[in-house]
Amino acid sequence: MRKLVVVLCLVLACCARLTEQVTLRAEPLEPPRIVRVQLGERLAVVGSRDGNAVRAQVTRVQRCADVQEQRAAGFRHVERQADGKSLTAEWLFGGLFTAGGLALIGWTAVSPVDLTTSTDNAPANYGYGAAITALGAGLLAGALYDQLQTGGHDEPLGERTLRKEGPEQVCGALPATTGQVRLTLPDGAQLEAAVDATGVARVPLPDDLDKRLEREGSRRATLEVLGDARAQVRLDL
Repeated sequence: MRKLVVVLCLVLACCARLTEQVTLRAEPLEPPRIVRVQLGERLAVVGSRDGNAVRAQVTRVQRCADVQEQRAAGFRHVERQADGKSLTAEWLFGGLFTAGGLALIGWTAVSPVDLTTSTDNAPANYGYGAAITALGAGLLAGALYDQLQTGGHDEPLGERTLRKEGPEQVCGALPATTGQVRLTLPDGAQLEAAVDATGVARVPLPDDLDKRLEREGSRRATLEVLGDARAQVRLDL
């Protein structure tokens, strides 16, 4: 039993160890084509001081982008290599075990039986020879399988459409017909006004505006459209 355990451990130690590296690649199936897609609307605002008020112009900006599309076939490329000399050792020990087992069987078959003793070792020798041959054949089969696994192999992943979106563009703009704008003065005071049907809003300024600006030491105010945090500008009063 102990000898069998030692043999099995030796067999396991001789098995090849494979390492693999996986990469993905795509092969185009058609020339690339450009498709314009709509990205939705956003609000934009510009403004300037007009006497005792700030005039704001609010527009609805249509955003779009050119998207490059191309159908391609995907592949998963697996590159397998034997770790060190493990595959060579698997071939070597498989051959040695197979040859040794066959040699034991052949030697037992041609050896004359000693009739002066009551012990016949032939059955045991045949059993050991068959077991060693089977282990060797198993190693050789494993070595052949591992050998076929080495090298590069492509696994198809199917077809898909590759998309590459270009920079955002403005495709059009129309005056906003509703909404509310807010003007924040340098001292934190907030003034609001409604947008009319032409997209214009007039925000009345306080009578003491110049004193407030002088007190704060700044004439920079923030004009924004409520409901869209991106629709804001800074302007001088």
